[in-house]
Amino acid sequence: MSEARKTFPMSTFVAYLKGGEINQGVKDLLAFMTQKDVNEEFEPFAAALAKAWIYEQHPELAKMKTGQVSGLGENVSVGALPGDVMVQVESIFGKLAEYHQTIADQDAAIKDLEAKLAGSESKLAETEKAMAEYKGKCEAFEASAKGEGDKVIVNSQEKVEEYIGKVDELLKMIEDVKKHGVVTVASGAAPAGDAPAGAPDAGGEPEADFGFGSDPFGADDW
Repeated sequence: MSEARKTFPMSTFVAYLKGGEINQGVKDLLAFMTQKDVNEEFEPFAAALAKAWIYEQHPELAKMKTGQVSGLGENVSVGALPGDVMVQVESIFGKLAEYHQTIADQDAAIKDLEAKLAGSESKLAETEKAMAEYKGKCEAFEASAKGEGDKVIVNSQEKVEEYIGKVDELLKMIEDVKKHGVVTVASGAAPAGDAPAGAPDAGGEPEADFGFGSDPFGADDW
């Protein structure tokens, strides 16, 4: 069973009541009066409850200045808060503990989500990098395919033009046959009617008198 009263230095009591520095002595005073482990989170609530009870019991202290309270003595004996006030203390500290746990759970959940988010962002970055590489390869493939296609089109066009030229040449030859009865060779050929190269000289067209100087068939005695 905890002790009912405890003596503290008057300086600690004055610092607590008159808003001085919250030192370790003040924290010990609050812990004794509330019978709780008072940390920085619980300290404001414990201080408010204990101060309210002290002023309720000794209203004259609220009117006294710091120097007047200090002149009351070197030490002060204080007791733990009574049962009805301790009920309020238990309720407040219980809610604070619940809030503290909720905050801790939320912090843990947030850290977990942040870790998952970091992992997702890392995977997303890898996916984006892979997509960029695939896109580059696809674009290079399309460019290459387009170039090959252009080559095929050019080659095909050349072939078509070559075939058209041959067809035109053949049609011309057919027209020559229709007109002259002979085929005119486009390159290196002699004109129609000329003797082929290397053919024996036939003496040209025959003369009217067959080269005898007169018409032997024109004489009266033939």
